[in-house]
Amino acid sequence: MRDKGLFSELSEKGGEKEIKQQCSRSREGKKMSMYFNLQNGGERMRKTLVLLVAALMILGVATLLSARENGQPGIQDTPHDVQVMTGEAGLEPCAMCHTPHSGTGSYPLWNRDQGPQTYTMYNSPSYDMNDFNTGPQDPSALCLVCHNGVFSSLVNYPGPGSHSNENYDYQMNPTFWAMLDTDLSNEHPISFTYDPAADNSQDNNGFPAVIPCPTAAWRNWIPGASGANYPLYGPGTTTSPTTQFECATCHAVHDTVAYAGKQMVGGKSVGTQVFFLRADNAGSAMCADCHVNRL
Repeated sequence: MRDKGLFSELSEKGGEKEIKQQCSRSREGKKMSMYFNLQNGGERMRKTLVLLVAALMILGVATLLSARENGQPGIQDTPHDVQVMTGEAGLEPCAMCHTPHSGTGSYPLWNRDQGPQTYTMYNSPSYDMNDFNTGPQDPSALCLVCHNGVFSSLVNYPGPGSHSNENYDYQMNPTFWAMLDTDLSNEHPISFTYDPAADNSQDNNGFPAVIPCPTAAWRNWIPGASGANYPLYGPGTTTSPTTQFECATCHAVHDTVAYAGKQMVGGKSVGTQVFFLRADNAGSAMCADCHVNRL
């Protein structure tokens, strides 16, 4: 015999009215069940999305740090980026040093203005290439406009009419940046004539002979065992190429060379290597490119 089922049972207990009430309660129960299921599902989805966004943010930051650690070249987000220097967004990175028109007259289209400075230059008994210059020459003198700790401003400020903007007026903050002062007696020598023949047999650094730059016959390079080439500066012609060792011999000021270990945190370089080198200096390899017999 077949079971009476819900309909027969309810008919016996209260007739049609009871049947309708029970069916109504059943429908409401289903609706409530569906509502709670949707709510629980929505909460789970929300938590999943939060975790996904957090993971993507962490991955994004890690990717940026990894890109910098892996040697991402270029001036953006380096200590030479004016937006990093000041913490102000919207500033023009190139204008911090260069102007296309009416600069100071110094190459390369120099845009920073600072009065004459008196420097103490490096000297040592083993400094066989000493030219006894009384001050740095270009382009080292231009580097020092920011790195000598003396205030400097722009000649031409960005924007129509070149209205002044104090964000570009600058004095080195020694907490964050390489402030060398005007006493260079404890810094690597600059503005001297690079001449390996002047290195005497007692010092015997093993300085390599220069080679001509293949794309500019008026320039000489110092060839490094690492494969890097270090440019020399000063007046040069095709018959008498450049010979002067300057800051930019070792430093690529636009950070154009890729090597691992660069990292910026809180506007400060905190990586295993500094920015702006001409070559990877892990294990002092760049130093040994010139001081061959010292490593």
